[in-house]
Parts: sequence; structure tokens; C-alpha cells
Amino acid sequence: MIKPIYSSQAHSSIIDTYLTLCKQFSQEVSNESRYRNYLDVVELILEYHNEYGKDKERSFYDWLMIIPINLSCATNGFFAGIETKSNSAEVRAYKIVLDQMLQETVKRLDTIKPAND
Repeated sequence: MIKPIYSSQAHSSIIDTYLTLCKQFSQEVSNESRYRNYLDVVELILEYHNEYGKDKERSFYDWLMIIPINLSCATNGFFAGIETKSNSAEVRAYKIVLDQMLQETVKRLDTIKPAND
């Protein structure tokens, strides 16, 4: 898996926590094949994050939010695709926790300031 580019140790800690949680929850509610497909999408998000702004100047705060916002959408879409009658309670519980974690992640990222501003 691609390692994300981080602006600071705080950024690394925040993103790694959210990324690990999303991957762990997705793995727990799916089979190996579907989980590998999910990881392919995560890989695309990380690539986009790492390449953002290389050719043009872009917003620092937009860059900070690429992983949590896109990962949230991807994970919720993944959950929608694998939800069944037998696992719906578990999947919905994960969705609630991930939504709360996303809100906390965004709040924490908002406190990060660019180093060279």
C-alpha cells in the first residue's frame, strides 16, 4: 500500500488512525476478495492525495481533507454494497462510528497550519 505524504507528525497520526479504522471495519464485514477490491480504491485515494498540487499550487486545507473525505465516501459506498439483512446491524453500527470519527478527524485536521505559510 502507498504511504501517504504527511505535512507533520500530527497530520500523520490523525490520518493513520482514521485510515486504520476504515480498513479494519471494512475487513471485518467483508470477505477477502471484496476487501482487496476495497483496498484498491483506498490506494487510488492515497495516490490522488500524494499527487495533489504537484503541477499547480493548490489549497493546503483541501489537500488535508482529501483522504478523510474520500475515504469516508468510499467506505460508506463499500458498506452499502455489502450490507445484507444478516449483517445490517453491524454495518450500520460501523457507519455511525465512522461518521463520528470523520467529524473528529476533520476537527483535528482544521488545527494543522502550513509550515511555510
